[in-house]
Amino acid sequence: MLGKIGFVMGVTVLAMFMMGRVESLAAHRGFGGSTAWAQQGDDPAGDASPQDAFVAQPDAVPDVSGTWSGALEDHRFGHGDVFVEISQNGSKLSGSWDSNLDNGVGGGLKGKVRPNNKVHLRLKIKGNCGLNAQGTFQNGDEIAGNYQANGCSKSDHGSFDIFR
Repeated sequence: MLGKIGFVMGVTVLAMFMMGRVESLAAHRGFGGSTAWAQQGDDPAGDASPQDAFVAQPDAVPDVSGTWSGALEDHRFGHGDVFVEISQNGSKLSGSWDSNLDNGVGGGLKGKVRPNNKVHLRLKIKGNCGLNAQGTFQNGDEIAGNYQANGCSKSDHGSFDIFR
């Protein structure tokens, strides 16, 4: 009796295995190959999926180009005004700046703007002396942040808030 039960179970397992293989043979016209086949269909949006579009496009940097003016609060020289002209090429910034602090200080500028609205500027004064400024572009027309002197004979720092 035990032999008959074993035989029936063996035949059942073998039959289940063979049914899967026969089903694969019918679906794919042969025993070889994978059972997963790609489906063909019309994609109304073209070949790119929404995920591809999201991955393919880098985060856009904000447009901060233009003429800016606003206030400075300097550690050494007190309150003053600043005027900035920014040109933008992608994320790279260049331009010039002037202020009425310390009998008028200004020069060229270089920097970057990031997709997260962070603006980093190097405001050249004279020689190796300049200001490193870090700000945030906000409300579509304002950059506010802090700066510190770098490479100058005296240390200095302050804050700024400019508008276009």
